[in-house]
Amino acid sequence: MTAPVVVKRPALFLVPLAVGAVVAVALGVYGNTHHPTGHALFFRPFPSMFAMKVWLTAGAVVLAFVQLLSALRMWGKIGRGPAPAWIGPLHRTSGIIAFLLTLPVAFHCLWSIGFMTLDARVIAHCVLGCVFYGAFVTKILTLHSKRLPGWALPWAGGFLFTALVGVGFTSAGWYLATIGIPG
Repeated sequence: MTAPVVVKRPALFLVPLAVGAVVAVALGVYGNTHHPTGHALFFRPFPSMFAMKVWLTAGAVVLAFVQLLSALRMWGKIGRGPAPAWIGPLHRTSGIIAFLLTLPVAFHCLWSIGFMTLDARVIAHCVLGCVFYGAFVTKILTLHSKRLPGWALPWAGGFLFTALVGVGFTSAGWYLATIGIPG
């Protein structure tokens, strides 16, 4: 017996995109309507909430580049021959850790600070933060679907990478460049 043929349906990619968009919009609405507390619930072992946010975001961005390079290797876009067996576990582990590093940052952004519209950088940061979590949902839903075309997963992963790097450069990158290393 042969395995059944799975028909790839590009239009089905609209489903994870729509779910991700709902997540992004919901976070933006919450961040905009929630009255920010103005204080952190936790930030130890860091000296301040902003130090925690800068260092965890910087760590997540570094791991995003590990994600990019390991994905390119897995897909055969860099390197020669088949990818080593450790590339897949590295990709999954770095992705999990990067995502976990973003959670306390996002929680404090939404709970303590809220969706702010002070200037273009802050607006871009807030929008990209919401888009990042929507892109994460889109990638996870795309990853587990066997009915989507082969281009859907790299597209979703690339969008997720771009959103995280954008969030990182509009926050931790800006902080490190203009204010300096948090003490």
